[in-house]
Amino acid sequence: MAIALLILYVVLIIGLLVWGGIVGLRFKGTLKPAPPPARLPAVSTIVPARNEELNIDRCVRGLLRQDYPNLEMIFVDDDSSDATPEILARHAARDHRVKVVQTGGKPEGWNGKQWACHCGAQAATGEWFCFMDADTYAEPHLISRTVAFAEANQIDMLTLQPWYEIRGLWERIVLPAGLLPLLLVFPPDRVNNPEDDLVMANGQFILIRRPVYEAVDGHAGIRDRMMDDFSLAESVKRAGYRLFVAEGMDLMRVRLYTNLKEIWRGALKAAVEISGGWMTSVLGLLLNILINVAPVFLLAGAVLVGARPVALILSAVVLLQVLYYGTVRIAAFRAPPWSAITYPFGSLIVSIILLDGMIRVASGRDIRWKDRPVLGTPVPSVKKRLFDRKRS
Repeated sequence: MAIALLILYVVLIIGLLVWGGIVGLRFKGTLKPAPPPARLPAVSTIVPARNEELNIDRCVRGLLRQDYPNLEMIFVDDDSSDATPEILARHAARDHRVKVVQTGGKPEGWNGKQWACHCGAQAATGEWFCFMDADTYAEPHLISRTVAFAEANQIDMLTLQPWYEIRGLWERIVLPAGLLPLLLVFPPDRVNNPEDDLVMANGQFILIRRPVYEAVDGHAGIRDRMMDDFSLAESVKRAGYRLFVAEGMDLMRVRLYTNLKEIWRGALKAAVEISGGWMTSVLGLLLNILINVAPVFLLAGAVLVGARPVALILSAVVLLQVLYYGTVRIAAFRAPPWSAITYPFGSLIVSIILLDGMIRVASGRDIRWKDRPVLGTPVPSVKKRLFDRKRS
């Protein structure tokens, strides 16, 4: 009986790994080449920046190297107290395409990023708005490729999943464990299906038609929502416009965080909002532990009590997971495959972050980002349910 249950457990693990592999392979290469439109529309890139002195120079340089000719670059200084304003001022003095906007302080009832994006949009003149984060780096073909793809496929809002640079030890341990499950929670095929309610977006890159942005009231319409990107995507799709998420590893790179403290603070807000209700949160927490953490502890227990058949089966499972995650880390993160041996520890940290988020929601504690409290509480309709059905 015990062996039969163990085999069912192993089948569950392998099934989820296979499913994840299929979803990842189908997502790869979704940003297919498209011919440029006959008339190149004006594009305004809008980059909110608050205390980004370590990132903003690289971000500006990437946009200045774009091969798209009809481009306006707006950088929004969101009340920075570091060298961000000086760095932006130097670039603006050298190149007339760079425009710097000041937020002038965040009004009551607004989250900081939404206000900064709104200020940038108010100053933009393009037919397309391209919202990007300050920690991104754009390859030269980013705007030309994405505009051509969006125009050719009649997409109203295009969002990309970039190459996430992971260099330090904690980045290699935690980030793959936290980012990979998102493809399973938000399968791109469903997000890209106009008949499906599921939405997701990545605020590091959102390309949206100006009339669509204005029709859904832009960031003003989601001013007090916790996650600006998911909420904007929901507004767009709910209004009947076409949302599309594509893989853009060859066009854009992002280094999210550099240490465990930054990872925890940054992931906490996403964990609270993306979890989307207690049922989904608890289910996600249990699945993550059962699939990625429990096998190692069960293997250790089997070895200690001398349960040889159980230990052999679990050893094969753990080895398979190391090989699987090693391959994924090479393909999705360009990270060394040896870092896959840390997957149980990384998954455990991700589980603790999710649990921390659930406790904060239950207790009403503040979540802070960039030294400011984040407004809003999780709204399950943004994330939808993990197993919800398509609209009839």
